[in-house]
Amino acid sequence: MTALEGRRSSVRPTAAMVVGILIMTLLALIAVGLIWWVAVPVGPEVCALTMPGPRNCFAHDRQVAATVWTVVIAVACLAAILATVVLSRRRSWVVGAGIVLLLLVSVAGFAAAAWVVPALA
Repeated sequence: MTALEGRRSSVRPTAAMVVGILIMTLLALIAVGLIWWVAVPVGPEVCALTMPGPRNCFAHDRQVAATVWTVVIAVACLAAILATVVLSRRRSWVVGAGIVLLLLVSVAGFAAAAWVVPALA
């Protein structure tokens, strides 16, 4: 075994890394899909009868919030994948932390797009 072969084997991704990246990618895709297919067109079912109505009654406001949160989810996914690739060999907990980060960002993004929480949009 030469030094080059030993180096090549250490560059291989681990199973935890590959599975973690797949889970992160699926979470991000599902979150963005739910935001654009459920939260933006449907949103809350009941709106106040006052004019002007609350922000979440207007599809345009939900679209703006969905766009912002789509970018936030994409950046969080990229950061989690990069951290997994760079750090997971030495720190195996990075994979789980990336998955939890994406899960939390996805839930916050869906809630912000559907109900247009002013602090989160």
